[in-house]
Amino acid sequence: MQAVSAGPKTLAALSRSAPEHVRAYRFCRLLKAGYWSVHLLIEWLAEEVIKSLPPPEDGTLYAIGDGSHKDKRGQKNPVAQKGRKSKSDPWFFGIRFVVLMVSWNVYRIPVAFRIIRPKDHPEYRTENALFREMVEVFAPPAWARRVIVCGDAAYGSKENMRMIRRRDGADSRRRWGFVFAIARTWNIEERGAVKKVKDLVTHLPRNRYRKTWIPKLAEKSQRKTFWIYSKRICLKAAGDVTVVLSKKGRNFGPKRTKILVTNLFELTPRQILCVYQRRWSVEILFKELKSGLGLGEHQVTSGEDRVEKSIGISLIAYLLLLRTCAGEIRPGQPWSIFQLQNHLRLKLIMNQVRHDTELHVEKLRKAA
Repeated sequence: MQAVSAGPKTLAALSRSAPEHVRAYRFCRLLKAGYWSVHLLIEWLAEEVIKSLPPPEDGTLYAIGDGSHKDKRGQKNPVAQKGRKSKSDPWFFGIRFVVLMVSWNVYRIPVAFRIIRPKDHPEYRTENALFREMVEVFAPPAWARRVIVCGDAAYGSKENMRMIRRRDGADSRRRWGFVFAIARTWNIEERGAVKKVKDLVTHLPRNRYRKTWIPKLAEKSQRKTFWIYSKRICLKAAGDVTVVLSKKGRNFGPKRTKILVTNLFELTPRQILCVYQRRWSVEILFKELKSGLGLGEHQVTSGEDRVEKSIGISLIAYLLLLRTCAGEIRPGQPWSIFQLQNHLRLKLIMNQVRHDTELHVEKLRKAA
């Protein structure tokens, strides 16, 4: 019902769309039940979805992490908290969570999620710690020869880079790398002198930037233009990396310059931009989960396990749609979860009409 029902995804609204014997209290009992694990189901379904989709020719898998929140009004929710993303963003009160998604071609598949508890909670863990846990637990498919972990500046930390380097050294079957955006406060080690990345961004002449373009993910005929500058440097506590300064206009100032770093020295600056562009897929995933699958709309106010399952059921519905409608996704063509929902609804209606017709014909045959 979470995958195919239209309208609100509250428990009462789902029960109105369900068969007559399925009431709202049955959905409540499902959320309260302790005999099933939401994380185990997501892991299994994600593995099945990855198996059903055609692998890429180059064997590159992109692992993208990002956090989001779902607004809540009830003050009794055990994991709801007050916060905001940055100083310029408005305050919110709701549930914060972080999602790990894998991507290749035009596919976007959530493989794990974690709820970020309030800071005064005894089991509180930072967003980066939860992200590292999901990456360390994730088992790439057999066809993946290279795994590139992507994230914005919130995930470009020393611990995350060290974790990926350790994973690269421990995994003999594939290469692990990262493409992170970083802050300007990082230190650069050059010939015994310590400088900051901010100095490179601020004092670099604009004639050092070169114009380039990258194609969009789903629409290859369209492209984006950037002005970039690349250099191989040594970051303090992170080691040798390739840094790429990117901005959308040549005359844009340092504040509008994105700083990207990677340990994959074989990538060109243009390829690094293409890899980081894939991070936008996780934003599309959040929009589809919240708008199409009702993430966080269940009225659950007690029990952290119930809240966790209410969030995870939306991811399970997303993976279910991908698994049942994988043939509707064309490689290289844009798609959305709303198209898959309509396809699955039509398929269920046609199956029901065919079933009722066969029963009616059987009754007429017996009566004759």
